[in-house]
Amino acid sequence: MDKNSMRVLKKLYMHTNGIYDREREVMIYQTDTLTPAEQDVLITNSWAANDLEMIRHNDIIQQLITLQQHSRLSWSTVTQAFIAGVGGSYPRGISTLASYHLMIHLQPHAYEEADRFLACKVCGFSHSDESWKNLSNIRYALHQGYDYSGTSVGAYADLTELIVLLEQGPVTPTDEDITTFNQLLHMLDQAGDEESPGKFEKRLTAEKLVKGHAGIRRSILQALSRTGVLPNQVLSLSPDHWTNNEDILNGELLLNNTKGRSDMEMPWAGWQGKLGVNWDITRKLFGDVIQFKG
Repeated sequence: MDKNSMRVLKKLYMHTNGIYDREREVMIYQTDTLTPAEQDVLITNSWAANDLEMIRHNDIIQQLITLQQHSRLSWSTVTQAFIAGVGGSYPRGISTLASYHLMIHLQPHAYEEADRFLACKVCGFSHSDESWKNLSNIRYALHQGYDYSGTSVGAYADLTELIVLLEQGPVTPTDEDITTFNQLLHMLDQAGDEESPGKFEKRLTAEKLVKGHAGIRRSILQALSRTGVLPNQVLSLSPDHWTNNEDILNGELLLNNTKGRSDMEMPWAGWQGKLGVNWDITRKLFGDVIQFKG
């Protein structure tokens, strides 16, 4: 979406523009507060202001499994979108990498709560997720560059919209996007042995390589970590297999940088400078766009 469209969505999804639906326990956002020109922007973008859906664990899992056969979704389409997200021409693409990774590895399973966490041990579906959701609000966050792929609900909101967007054509990263992506990988690979995720984020911010807010940078690094591009001290993660949400969360208990007031989360929290980049996985996922071979 262009800047004007995002400005309209920001106005639409202001908290003060929402009305709480007590029956369904969800926020509904008012379009009559928008000017006619702003409402036209929603129409032009085919944007549903309030896509309300009752979310249930088993339904979401089955719908994601069905998407495994969708012709528009592939590693190629999502990695191209992701590179465009990293480079800044298409922030909406940042979430797609990890969402696709979750989706392709899903198998039918019942909700089984993790021992220490109030969420499904397999897919991360929260105990509070079984409720009405306004998927439009989640998708607005995705267009801002935030990553919701840590749970099956986020992946569902992400990929169901992505399919519609891809009907307009594939996302093609610019030359600048590709250069930025490679520079990011180079920074990660050349990090000092003892550099922590937090220190790397500060350095990345200072370098001003990746455009946008801190949430974009964190989302990118989480996605690269989930797919094994960035190795992990605790777990062996890969695009070729799924690691249960419980195992990822339990990994946080073994790390010093996830305790206390830290907002650092696995799997990105499990990286360290000495681990660099897994170039075999990187080349497998991103192919010919990789300029720095490690």
